[in-house]
Amino acid sequence: MEAPRPSGREWCSYSLPLALGGVLKLWLCELWLLLLGSSVNGTFLPHEEDVDFINEYLELHNEIRGNVVPRGANLRFMTWDVALSRTARAWGKKCVFQRNTHLEDVQMAHPTFYGVGENMWVGKENDFTASIAINSWYAERKNYNFENGSSSGNCSNYLQLVWDSSYKVGCAVTPCSKIGNIIHAAIFICNYAPGATLTRRPYQPGIFCTHCGPRDRCTDFLCSNADRDQAIYYQFWYPKWEVPRPIVCDPLCIFILLLRILCFLLCVIIVWIVQPYFPNILLEKQMSATPDQSETEEEENKDKKKKEKEKEKEKEKEKEKEKEKEKEKEKEKEKEKEKEKKDLGKVPSTSHSPNATDIVATSPSITQPCQQDKGTAPFESLSVKKEALAITLPIVTDTQLSGH
Repeated sequence: MEAPRPSGREWCSYSLPLALGGVLKLWLCELWLLLLGSSVNGTFLPHEEDVDFINEYLELHNEIRGNVVPRGANLRFMTWDVALSRTARAWGKKCVFQRNTHLEDVQMAHPTFYGVGENMWVGKENDFTASIAINSWYAERKNYNFENGSSSGNCSNYLQLVWDSSYKVGCAVTPCSKIGNIIHAAIFICNYAPGATLTRRPYQPGIFCTHCGPRDRCTDFLCSNADRDQAIYYQFWYPKWEVPRPIVCDPLCIFILLLRILCFLLCVIIVWIVQPYFPNILLEKQMSATPDQSETEEEENKDKKKKEKEKEKEKEKEKEKEKEKEKEKEKEKEKEKEKEKKDLGKVPSTSHSPNATDIVATSPSITQPCQQDKGTAPFESLSVKKEALAITLPIVTDTQLSGH
């Protein structure tokens, strides 16, 4: 007998050691279950460009339109449109159960159509299927009276679903954490072109395909046209109001990118042509030199710089010494000049004639020549004074000295 296998939480509790603690165990187990659930939910909802998903909702649309009651005489065959599906996805990202406000604007919901129609379904993420959503729209026909064109409740989704002139459709389903009171919700949106105006009956009743166009043919009780139903893939078109906006490089972007590459190549070629005329010698030396040589050269350059700095310092010191010597010489010259001035200011005197200065002052023969000849040098005047003193001084005897 095989033993029963433990559940998710029991397996987590067995696998983790007891030393980590009960709180850590529970947290890791809940994280594991959350990741497991998110991976299941992430793969559950299809992408808007998934081929199986597209074929599913296209078949549902055309089946309902081909089997309407009463029969339709001019209903068109529906084909997929990528721009409409991108618009549905972009609005679904907002996670609001409200009508798209950009459907009537030009090139905001589609690159060629404007006045785009819209149907919307909201429910739990795990409950979503395309058939459930589309059949819920068709169930609104009970609120519409086809004979008199009146309604007793909401039937806008049904009218758009069976609108005769619509022939392009694009749908997308988006997961949301919460929409209204629904937690872990999914919003399914289908956009139609041309959209329904809701001002008349949705189609003309009668035998199927009896009111198709001249070039149309009947396919599954619907009017089809090869040119009209051709699928166009708008590679570079996305809704301008989508947030976050996909990174797409349109033809203008590609042109600018190529232009920049060409400009870069042109600059490289010009530099390659001009460089031989303006060679960089230092750069060539660095490129040709080995690492050891470059290190030795750097050391030599450093030594040279140091020697140059020392020489400059020695020159500055020598200049300072020369300046000091010049200052000392100037000071000595000034001292000699001051001594000469002092020597000129002194007058010689004898021990025998204390009143010699009086004699010189009173002697007219000595003072007059000095006053008249102002241009003579001071040494000449000194010699004249000495001669005058030698001539005019009388001989004084001892008897005269004793008499005084």
